[in-house]
Amino acid sequence: MKFNSHNKINFIGMKSKKHIRDFRIFEYVNNNVDVVVGLLVLCKSTNRVFLIQRNDTNQYWSILTGGYDPKVDVDYLDCIKREMSEELRFNDINSIKISNGGDEFIASKNRNFKYFYGVVDKEFSVILDDENLNWGWFSMNGESTINGQFNSFGLPDNLYPGVIQKIQTIFSIY
Repeated sequence: MKFNSHNKINFIGMKSKKHIRDFRIFEYVNNNVDVVVGLLVLCKSTNRVFLIQRNDTNQYWSILTGGYDPKVDVDYLDCIKREMSEELRFNDINSIKISNGGDEFIASKNRNFKYFYGVVDKEFSVILDDENLNWGWFSMNGESTINGQFNSFGLPDNLYPGVIQKIQTIFSIY
């Protein structure tokens, strides 16, 4: 790519009329920084958030997350859709109204975390793969469910670092 004297951008070696989605470098630059995408979903009718319990050493409760793969994912929402399908066997992402939540750079892991907020009218059920142990719908101070059954009161104790702030934010927005 170079700039000519008329301040137009010329793409060297490309045919004309390419769509912006064909230029993935506009969204992703591989500078050895991992990009992880996450989604926190709030059900408006029950005022509860959807969390999953990760199958790792700490077994944290967290929002849905997954690694962005520029060779597979068209954009970050496509990554969320792929992760929901793979990890949760959930394919009705169109039922979730999604908005941008923010970006965080985690220097210790050389990772950029892009997260989104989603809102649904009705709670959904999922079928987990082996990356997660449990799923649930949690209120801040009221009745919560794990794997579709009443199980607890309020949020789980073992939340992934930073998740409580995102939960507080989604409740304050919606």
